[in-house]
Order: sequence, then C-alpha cells, then structure tokens
Amino acid sequence: MDDKAIRGILIEWLQANYPEGRIYQEKSLGESVCDVMLVSDCLTGFEIKSDRDSYRRLPRQVEYYQQYFDYNYLVVGERHGASAGAKIPDNWGIIVVCEDGINLKRKPKYGSPRLEKQLRILWKAELNNILSRLNVPLMTYKSKDYIVRYLAETQESKELQEKIHEGVVYELLHRDYDTLGIGDPTVSSEAKDSSIYCEMPVSEMIDTLSEQDLQQFTLDHWIELYAKARKLKEAKVYKYKKPGRERVSSVEHTIKYKDIEATPGVPWMDRRIINEFIFYLINGYEIWESKGRQNYNLVNYEPNTGYWFIPDKGYYSGLSRIDSEYGIPQYNALYIFESMLNMREIRRDTKKETVLILEKRDKILELFRKWLWEDEDRRWDVEESYNKIFGGLCVKHYDGANLSFPQMSEEIKLYPYQKDAVQRIINEKNTLLAFDVGAGKTYIMIAAAMKMRQMGLSRKNMFVVPNNIVGQWELIFQTMYPKAKLLSVNPGTFQPDVRQKVLNQIVNGDYDGIIIAYSCFEMIPLSSECVLTQMEDDLSKLEDMMALLRQAVGLGKELNRVEEGIRKTAHQLIMSMQSTRTEVTFDKLEINTLFVDEAHNFKNIPIDSWQKNIAGINLRGSQKCLHMQRKVRCVQEQNNGGGVVFATGTPLCNSISDAYAMQMYLQPDDID
Repeated sequence: MDDKAIRGILIEWLQANYPEGRIYQEKSLGESVCDVMLVSDCLTGFEIKSDRDSYRRLPRQVEYYQQYFDYNYLVVGERHGASAGAKIPDNWGIIVVCEDGINLKRKPKYGSPRLEKQLRILWKAELNNILSRLNVPLMTYKSKDYIVRYLAETQESKELQEKIHEGVVYELLHRDYDTLGIGDPTVSSEAKDSSIYCEMPVSEMIDTLSEQDLQQFTLDHWIELYAKARKLKEAKVYKYKKPGRERVSSVEHTIKYKDIEATPGVPWMDRRIINEFIFYLINGYEIWESKGRQNYNLVNYEPNTGYWFIPDKGYYSGLSRIDSEYGIPQYNALYIFESMLNMREIRRDTKKETVLILEKRDKILELFRKWLWEDEDRRWDVEESYNKIFGGLCVKHYDGANLSFPQMSEEIKLYPYQKDAVQRIINEKNTLLAFDVGAGKTYIMIAAAMKMRQMGLSRKNMFVVPNNIVGQWELIFQTMYPKAKLLSVNPGTFQPDVRQKVLNQIVNGDYDGIIIAYSCFEMIPLSSECVLTQMEDDLSKLEDMMALLRQAVGLGKELNRVEEGIRKTAHQLIMSMQSTRTEVTFDKLEINTLFVDEAHNFKNIPIDSWQKNIAGINLRGSQKCLHMQRKVRCVQEQNNGGGVVFATGTPLCNSISDAYAMQMYLQPDDID
C-alpha cells in the first residue's frame, strides 16, 4: 500500500476512536516533519512507512519524535509488518494497515518528551494564553523563543509542568485558524477529506505569522514571508520526508531472497549496494548512520565489460578492519574485495600468503551475505533486481497439434514434440533446437521453413550445413517435400568461375530452400558498408567505456589493445572482401531465415571479458565464427531482430560459456 492509502485508513480509524481529538498532518516540528499528529488528552505522533518506503531515515525521525510526543506509533503496510519491531524503541507502538483495516500490533508506552519541544509547537499567542492561566504577566514584547525558555526552565515543579503540558494540549485542541483568515487544515471527527497534499506552505506561513506584528505588515513583507515559508517547507520535506528510494515494484517477486545465491560481482546487483558494503567493510557501520556526508563514491562499475574498480584501495591502509581482520597489510581487504567483484583468481608470491588471503576472502564473503540479508530494504532491492531478470523466465510451451503441412509427403509423420518445435520457430524471433542426436532436428527445420513460406512469413530460407552432408540434406528435403524447388550449393558447384552465377541465382530465384555447405557459406562476403556499420556500433560501445576504464590503474593499455584489435579485425574483414571482387554480397541475398545445422561448430566467438584463464572464454575467437556472427547479425537486422535458427545436439560441451555464445547469436538484445 502507498502512503496515501495508509494515511486515509489511519485517519478514519483515529476519527472513530478519538471523536474529541484533533488531527494535524505533515506538522512541522522544528527541523522535522511529522506525518500525523493526534491531539487528544496528550500528543501522539504517527510515522508512516508505506510499502514503497525504506527504513533509511527512520533512526533520525525516531530521535525527533521522541522529543515532541508523549506517545509514538510506527504505521506500516503489510510488507514492513514483520520487521517493524526491530526498527524502533520498545516504547513505540506498531500499527499495521491492511486493505481491510487496522491491526494494532503493539501498544505504545509513555516516552518522556521534552516540554520545551512541545511548547515550540504553539503559536506565540497560545504561549501567552498559558502564561495567563499561570497568573504570569503577559510577555507581549518578548520573542516566542524567550517565552518557551521561560516556561520550560523556570517552572520546575512537577505540578506546574503538568499544567503547562495540559495547556499545550488545550491550545492545540482549540487552535483557531480563523484569526488568520484561512481555512482549518486539521482533521476533526466530522471531517471526511483527509487529503493534505497542497502546494501552499500553509503550516510554515502560519508558524511564522504567529510571531509577527501584523499591524505594519506590507505587501513586501507578505512576499518575503511566502518565499521564506516555501523554502523552509521544501528543505524539511527533502531532508526528512523524501524516502531514500521509492519502492515501486515493476515485477512480482516470485523468487524470494532465500533462493538467491548472492555473490559479489554478479551483474544484477546494484552498484549502490556494493558501494554501501564497501563503506561497511571499512567502517563497521552503515553508510546512512554516518554523521557526515552520505554520498560516498567508493566503487566504479563499467556495465559493458562488467568491470568493477575501487579507486582508493591504498588510502584506507592502516585500519585494523582493512589490514588485519579482513585483509593483510600487503594486500588489504579492498584489494581482496575488488578481485571478488571481478571474479579474479588471487595468487600471491608465496603459498602461505595466498592461503591466508583466500581465508580472508571467505570471511569477507560470509560478512557480505550476512550484511546483505539482515536488512529488509536490501533484501527487497536484491529480489527486485533479480526478479526483473530471472523472475519472468519460464519454459514456454508451444502447441503445434493444429499445424497442417499441405505439401508434405504422406509417408512422413512428425511427432508431437516436432510440431511443437515448428510452432516455436514460427512464434519466436530466434530459436535454438537443442534436441538430442537423432531426435529429428532436420525434419523440424525443413517443416518450419516450408510452413513459414506457405504462411508468407519467410520467403527465402537458407540452410547452412556441414560439407559432408549437403547431399543428405537435399535427399531428406526431397523426401519430405517431393515438389520442393531446391538450390544445393557445395564446394564443387561454387567454384570461382561460377560463384557469381550461383549468388545471382540465390538473389533472383524463388526457391523453397537453399542448402549451402559451411565452406561455401564462408566464401560469401559481407559488404564493406555492412561490416563498417557493425564495427562502428562495437567501437561506439567501446568508447563509452573509455572514461571510466582509464581511471583504473594499469587498464589504459589493455583498453587500447582491445580497441586496436577491433580496428584490425575490421580492416582484415574489409580487405578480404575486396580481394574477392564479388559483386553480390551476403547482405544483398535478402535471407529471411537462416538455419544453421550442427551449430556447436560456431561457438568459438570472441567474448569480451576481464576474466582470464577461464575455460571456454576466448577473447579473440576464430575467424570462421566471427564471420558467422556478423552474418547472423546481418540477417537479424534485416528481419526485425529475428530470422535465425540454430540446431545442435551438444549446446554445452566444455563450459557454461557455450551457452553464453549461443545467447550472443540468438539473444543479442537480452545480453547487450
């Protein structure tokens, strides 16, 4: 529930239970702002924390509430209900607001407020009323601050203090806004509208007016007063009421934090959380508990490469937490944590030192997980970011039972799972057919190509297959669709003297299927314009990294090497295209769907990463796979991001990086 909904239910409950009371909202209390103040036979403060709010500012808010109110409540939605008790003193009450009403979870106890603070809530005229009841001469020409100090400090007897407190309550119950010529902004038992959202800084103007001599108040004074009140209201709202981060959930939290394995450096964890943990690792307390500034920038993150950098690691050397408890003098905790963020292997000069650092690393990991999960706001943040990426993922099921294949041979019968796979190819932009060897992936691809051609979804289908099975593919195709018009391209029919003719046939012909061998496919170049466009996109991403990465010690040369490598690759590709002197390039073939059989042969693509010595990650890749990646990208650019089907019985061979390579081909937007 949001603040407005909780506030409305709370005020209705207060009106029903305290019919003689008076309710003030967003009441200025010196340097603080109270959400709801109830005046009955005492002063009661209500601090609201909606499901979207965090507890970040609550400790300081509690400090101010304790000084002003006899009793205090924390009012929360159901999300904060379980954890509210741990966030407030024992004398605070707890109210949990649900859609169907109020749950008084804990009653409050008297909080021993400061009489001086309560007196400051009153106007100067109201303070003089209290002086009158005490038979003390009025202090018309004294300031409000003087009267407050007089009442709070000179009336030492308990009896007099109780009378003054009763006077505060009485004046707030009977405050008359008509004397200032404005409407009553408070809520009584008869009032039904609990809205308090007003652009005018009414409360601040009233509190200021109560101390002025209005007899000589000119228009300039009014303008000056309004500007002062507006500035005061904005400052108070920003400092004390603005939540650290508004809790607006964009996804359902189907995966709870208990099922999430949190490790430093995972891409779905917000930089702010890592920044706050580094502060905690250094100081031993939370960043928002710092009495000084809270905008520490202790870590930088480059999302394109996933690189983390802690800029001032050596600055904190000498602190026991950094050099001994969680690190060693030669390699402090920040160096260790940075290596954890980048998932780098730690090796030192001696085995003994390496073992000691690894023990410190495990200790930091244990501290990180304990720190992360002990705070409800962080748990919510982690759940939110994790579920944004993984919460909506589920296995899609496609039903191809109703598909018909008019031109298919009656002797061929597809299994239900094969029809479902055809339906998947029709519906998805890009598809990976990762069935076991012998499951009939060839049948699925041929049936899907013919069905999409019949439906007008894919006019030109190309099948890229290993050299030794081109003839086998042609035979299977003719068996399934005897009337199909095919173009089969193998090394023997793709000689230099006839290559241009074959490419023109692909461009101008109306074929049900174009079956082409690996080696022939590699000989078809992309145009210089197409390659340059792709390479410019890559270089623009690289240039976005430059500013941050050049701040990291020792990484400037590495970055320059990567940039130079991309330029060199682009130059080699363009030069190879020029040497072919081919008029028809791949991007001019207008392929609608590209089917690649035995796609595991193209997994060795270049993967940008700061990780080293990890199985399956090749920073350079192979020329063959780079060519395939660029042609796949070309097909997708010409077909609204789709048009590629990979088939392999071994999508994962050596490492999880194989899956990442397949994603780079088929889900480029999701991992970009």
